[in-house]
Amino acid sequence: MKDYYEDYEEIYEQEAYDDIDFNQVKREPKKRRKKHYLRRFVILLAVIAAAGAFLSSGFFAVKTVEVEGNQYYDDDEIINLADARTGVNLFWGARSSDIKDRLMADPYFVDVTVHRKLPDTLVIEVEERDQIAAITYGDSYIVIDEEGVMLRKTSVDPKLTLLTGLTVSKLKVGEPVEAEEAATLASTLQMLNSMKDGDFFFKKIDVSQVVIRAYIYDTLVVKGTPKQMMKAIDSGNLQKVVNKLIKSDIRRGTINLGDHNYVPFSPDFS
Repeated sequence: MKDYYEDYEEIYEQEAYDDIDFNQVKREPKKRRKKHYLRRFVILLAVIAAAGAFLSSGFFAVKTVEVEGNQYYDDDEIINLADARTGVNLFWGARSSDIKDRLMADPYFVDVTVHRKLPDTLVIEVEERDQIAAITYGDSYIVIDEEGVMLRKTSVDPKLTLLTGLTVSKLKVGEPVEAEEAATLASTLQMLNSMKDGDFFFKKIDVSQVVIRAYIYDTLVVKGTPKQMMKAIDSGNLQKVVNKLIKSDIRRGTINLGDHNYVPFSPDFS
């Protein structure tokens, strides 16, 4: 009898428990941690202020200005042109964009990059135009690069290949030279690039006609179109003939180029 009542009580308690709506069960509210946003913000400001103070300290004062990639201008000239100063802060006082703008105003520079070398060095990396020839212009010389861009005007012989016979129609520093013999000038510039690659040099080139005259010496000349000369230089045939003549102490005559592969030489200079 006792077991019966015990079983009954268990069944009763279980049914009573099943009838309870779980929504009615009281739950202990979760304790949420207080987020100290203000304290975090103050700490962040303090870190930023400390970092700013450190970066602005004398530890990052510019002590050295380095120049890379220059050929025509020396280091001091570029530093002066750029107005790059020591003693200023590497981050706030170097003014990289101003340095680049000042240098890019000079036609000799194709590109300028300014970067920092921690903790105290400013690096100016330049890409210069390669002066390849000079056009005779009255008593002056117009120095140009491989694209015919005017780099400067000078009264002193720049010791470059001189281009004569051009009828110049427009000159402006930093822009391509314009001439009535535009096609001949363009092909001659291509030939000058072949000269540079082939380690060959002409003292002077007369481009007044389609068949140009390129002077190795005042009395030793090569005649042909710029295309023919470029072919002879690229193949190395012209260099072989000239070297043979010089070794034989022959410095007077004419090398006539054509569309053939051989390079004939005439001892008569005309």
